[in-house]
Amino acid sequence: MDFRKQPILESLTPATRLLFVILLVISCFAITFFIGLLLAVPLFGLSLKNFIAAMSDYNDPKTIQLLQYFQVIQSFGLFIFPALLAGYFFERSSARYLTIDKPSRWPAYVLVLILMFVSLPFTNWMVTANEAMRLPEFLKGLEDWMKTTEEEAAKLTDAFLNMPSFGRFLFNLVMIAMLPAIGEEFMFRGLLQRLFKEWLGNIHVAIFISAFLFSAMHMQFYGFFPRMMLGIMFGYMFYMTGSLWVPVWAHLINNGAAVTVAYLSQQGILTGDYENFGATSNVILILLSGLAIAAIFFVIYRLRPAENTG
Repeated sequence: MDFRKQPILESLTPATRLLFVILLVISCFAITFFIGLLLAVPLFGLSLKNFIAAMSDYNDPKTIQLLQYFQVIQSFGLFIFPALLAGYFFERSSARYLTIDKPSRWPAYVLVLILMFVSLPFTNWMVTANEAMRLPEFLKGLEDWMKTTEEEAAKLTDAFLNMPSFGRFLFNLVMIAMLPAIGEEFMFRGLLQRLFKEWLGNIHVAIFISAFLFSAMHMQFYGFFPRMMLGIMFGYMFYMTGSLWVPVWAHLINNGAAVTVAYLSQQGILTGDYENFGATSNVILILLSGLAIAAIFFVIYRLRPAENTG
């Protein structure tokens, strides 16, 4: 046996691998953020002293550019690099470990495209229900903090989605749609879902835990449950098709549609409230949307590869 070909950390248990992944994420993020910070000084004409102040004024175009720059840094340092490195350490092949060497069959991508749009009434209903939730009086301090966090996140999102030019639209498709779709799916589905499955021995528990962590990571509490539902959907797409590119595609559609609708609305091509695109108060449409989600997943399940029948 050629031990040089053995994975470096093959002998680690699933629980130990999870601990290693946590350390890997912290290390990769710290290194990429530090390098990014050093590069930001000459790129944006900043000094380290006025760096914090420069990050807080959302009305300054230079601040938005700086925040977008660090958003890209975050996608690589927090998700993409750690997932790829973990795949190499655990199997000496990031592509094979994360199953990004398996493209899946084309009907799965078509079904997922349809699914992401027919699910809009149901997911928007979940957003409305989530926003209406109130914590008990004794947790008012926590609720106030959650609201403040949500408002700050909304301000930043609005600043990012201000797209006066087609170039800014294309950049946002990369920053908001493509990089998070790749990075977050590599991390939460390709890596964490697999590790939880190996550790706990139950794919369904693994999918729900990974979806919970996926939603919690966004730190947007009044969108927690609809985002967790999306994570569950992405998890089952991965499980049923055996290819990580399917949930990446779904994630890309979800984020890319939001960016596209915002841009078309700002250009006057679409009218109405783009933030509530696909929302409805019609109970029948909401129920039909939920049934459509179940029906499309049933078809995807029937098309699953033979090795995913367990």
